Amino acid sequence: MKSQDTSQKRSTRKLLRIISRKKPEVQTIWEEKPFIYSKPQQDACPKPVGSFTILPCRIGLQDDGVRAAIQRLYDDGAVMGKISKETMEPPVAKLASPIGHFVTLGFPECIPARLEIVTLIVETGTLLDDIIEDDSNAIAKEDVGNVTMRANLADRTSPRKAAIQKWMAKTFLEAVNLYGKEGRVLLERCQSSLRDTRVTELEVKATKALWATTAFSIGVLLSPGEFKLIQPLTDIATRIIIQTNDYFSWNVERSREEDRTFSGIFCLMNEHHVTEEDAKAQLKSYIMQDEQVHMSMLESIYKTHPDLPIHVRKYISACAFVVSGNHHWSSACPRYDALQILEREELRDQNAKIQAMSMKPGPEGVGIGSPSMAGLASNKSHSLTEVDEAILDSSALLAPTRYIKSLCSKNIRSKLVDAFNIWFHLPEDRVDIIKGIINDLHNAALMLDDIQDESILRRGSSAAQCVFGPAQCINSATYMMIQATAGIHEHYAESPQSMGVLLEGLTSLFVGQSWDLNWKFTSYCPSIADLLPSQIWPAADFDKLTQLLGRWYQVRDDYQNLNDPEYTKQKGFCEDLDEGKLSYPVILTCNSNPTARTIILGIFRRKNTGTPLPRSVKMQILALIKKAGALTKTWQPVQQLEKEVEDLISSLEIVLGEQNPSLRLITKFLSDIPPP
Repeated sequence: MKSQDTSQKRSTRKLLRIISRKKPEVQTIWEEKPFIYSKPQQDACPKPVGSFTILPCRIGLQDDGVRAAIQRLYDDGAVMGKISKETMEPPVAKLASPIGHFVTLGFPECIPARLEIVTLIVETGTLLDDIIEDDSNAIAKEDVGNVTMRANLADRTSPRKAAIQKWMAKTFLEAVNLYGKEGRVLLERCQSSLRDTRVTELEVKATKALWATTAFSIGVLLSPGEFKLIQPLTDIATRIIIQTNDYFSWNVERSREEDRTFSGIFCLMNEHHVTEEDAKAQLKSYIMQDEQVHMSMLESIYKTHPDLPIHVRKYISACAFVVSGNHHWSSACPRYDALQILEREELRDQNAKIQAMSMKPGPEGVGIGSPSMAGLASNKSHSLTEVDEAILDSSALLAPTRYIKSLCSKNIRSKLVDAFNIWFHLPEDRVDIIKGIINDLHNAALMLDDIQDESILRRGSSAAQCVFGPAQCINSATYMMIQATAGIHEHYAESPQSMGVLLEGLTSLFVGQSWDLNWKFTSYCPSIADLLPSQIWPAADFDKLTQLLGRWYQVRDDYQNLNDPEYTKQKGFCEDLDEGKLSYPVILTCNSNPTARTIILGIFRRKNTGTPLPRSVKMQILALIKKAGALTKTWQPVQQLEKEVEDLISSLEIVLGEQNPSLRLITKFLSDIPPP
């Protein structure tokens, strides 16, 4: 023990010497006093029993602020009431420990003004993860209570997830409003870690969110080059964190088959055919070796880059404290106390049995044996992944569909459905059905659109018809529309008006596309009034909101395609010009300048089918568009439509008596585009 303490002190001095190294020509407050909001962990409390990290650890001086932020969350009866009512246990994420909260240990140098946001992100993210895990475990168990509850499980769990997701959206919205680009970067990097994925993938994504939160906590925004430079450091830090969590959580996970499968200790036992004790000792040695490698890499980076900017060195040191703080916290936290976890699970299972025995049909007769609920919970044949390939031999039919689903997407439509459901309060299984139908229709429309426009790219990758051929894609797209229609038909009795809404929407889609194809074929440039006909807005505010969102998204997308570097990075340079699209800026240019009209339509008319325009030609068209002031004239309705959307959201929040931070977060995301 003495030699390990000596090694840790030596490592501490080494790290402090490295991160405090000064450049002779510049001095900053960080260099003169690198640690402002924390003190060494050993000065605050004894080293936890079982901790063996050699990395230096600090503890924040703002534990009271962390507890105040958590109290704000738990004082919200609308959120916490739903969770505690359903679980009959304190709705806490169990991130406190005898030596401090996870935030205090993991983010010791968090800027005080950002402490509440960081705390709420960590706390709500952990709560959401626990809810998803609890629901999955409940489905997996075969005890009487949970088998009985299974019919209504999705209905029962949806309010819990929705409540936490609403709070998370509120927190991220606050970060974006207060900190602009820093908040948007935090949101973008955290979003991917909030999706339901397999455990191993989720761990990696969660640590990506952890590093994003680390940067935000100290007010650092790294450039792509800086991020790439220190990527090896964060990669090994990620590995250390995952291995550390596996090591200390084993006493809890060893009794859970679904968790044990993904544990590093369990993998070592199977791979090397060793005992549990030997596997744990081996994992411990891996952690200590990686920590030594981390220290060596850290020193190497500073030797190779002696002029590394101060903000990068701040971030590197903050990441190191996340690793060591996580280690100390893991060795002392109640979350990894097997006895406490066992008591918690027994209480939850007992509660499930009690609720199952006392459950009664609701006002519409929905109960355990309700045919309508059973149909909704089990009948999802509209989802293409549910088709029995062995019977239908559907591999060729579904191949284009699976391909286009695999392409990178921001999933705006699914996020909108979740946001709208804050007002509608539909059970989770119904929301999943709606998402499946919308995604099937959207992907079918994308495949048909790419064929009709002779596009070779979709989301920066080869379009589906370039891989599977136009005929197969037409067949698959048609099948997807049939499946979406079948999904609506299956629930006709519950929502008879849905079929009419679907058919009306499809008719509008095909009529609009027919005119787009006609204008392109005849080389006719329409007016803005043709592109966006005067709208007779529906009386219902919600219907008006969806139509406003659609119009805003269309004009915004036309603008982004020609004037957004991020859009170019993802989808290619001025991709709309490759397909000869008569977009909003192109129409403005052609209708305001006859010479530009002749040049642009002439280029579109003579363009070789299925081939992109040379970059020089696209630059020529873009110059004509800018000269006509069309980008500025497109930017104006984008801004106006954004304001109308936000005003209407405010009106709906007042009428419905419920704030919708998720929807506002989406509008913030959509509004993040550069001016002309």
